[in-house]
Amino acid sequence: MSSASATLSSPQPFRGILRYDEPMRLHTHWRVGGPARMFFVPADRSDLADFLRALDSALPVHFIGLGSNLLVRDQGIDGAVICLGRAFRGVRQLDSGAVEAGAATPCAALAKSCASWGVGPAEFFAGIPGTVGGALSMNAGAFGGETWDSVEAVETIDRQGVEHTRPPSCR
Repeated sequence: MSSASATLSSPQPFRGILRYDEPMRLHTHWRVGGPARMFFVPADRSDLADFLRALDSALPVHFIGLGSNLLVRDQGIDGAVICLGRAFRGVRQLDSGAVEAGAATPCAALAKSCASWGVGPAEFFAGIPGTVGGALSMNAGAFGGETWDSVEAVETIDRQGVEHTRPPSCR
């Protein structure tokens, strides 16, 4: 794997964790996988936006969650891997009764919170082994429910570091 050359448009101090040639076996449940060219855990949303803006636009970007549904080849990943950590976890009930969950929130934690608040149907999230972000990405489902059936809006950040709010019809 190559190092930092031609991956960041400008050297920039990020507040999160940035590693080069990170062994992906450390981030998968099966404990397999070669190195990622770049591995980044952002400190927060603005750190993520700064990182995305600084990346070479030709470099592939891959987001990972808990690693529960992830297999990485021995040759690794020739791109940037972003792992949304604690800054992107959390579930809260809004005044409207809706629920807001961070992309790195385990689906089981979302199900547990919704059950304690009497909000639903959200029980099916308990059967999904990954995170809310991963469930959104693949429209994960279990026990007759699917993720996108429960979504009012999703906040995203594009490759230019610009935030968007998208309705389910834009998935």
